[in-house]
Amino acid sequence: MDNILGLVIFLHVTAATIFVMTLVLMQLVVNPAMAKITAGPEKAAAADTIQGRWHPVVDAAIITLDITGLYLAVTRLWFIGFTPILHVKTSFGVIALICANLLHFYFKGYKRRLKAEGKTERLAAVNRLTSKMEITALVTGILAFLAGISFNHPFF
Repeated sequence: MDNILGLVIFLHVTAATIFVMTLVLMQLVVNPAMAKITAGPEKAAAADTIQGRWHPVVDAAIITLDITGLYLAVTRLWFIGFTPILHVKTSFGVIALICANLLHFYFKGYKRRLKAEGKTERLAAVNRLTSKMEITALVTGILAFLAGISFNHPFF
């Protein structure tokens, strides 16, 4: 049992690191850079590269976090219940994962469908919503990551 728990924790921490680093990189570097590129074949090629290479890695990290987080929550519920920092970490992590799951597995296809159908007003509204969800995932993902680090490596 300890070997399985150790493996799950290792996978959870690795996936969390990948998730947070890609959130930061995408939200603070790639998205602003893509916004400055004018529409055309270069922007489409850059978007295709990101969609083809980057998103599968992030999707795998999100799925891994979903599975390992659920496993840890179920098997360690008593421990989370007695540790306030883990309450905070779990809350932020759940919010970040809900946003990430919706963004990567629902809204990505929904926005593609709206664009294909030419529903520009609805697409603009969904883009505003997903922009807020991206910021929420970024902030809560970072806070959950920092709470996990501070739990395992206390400052005091």
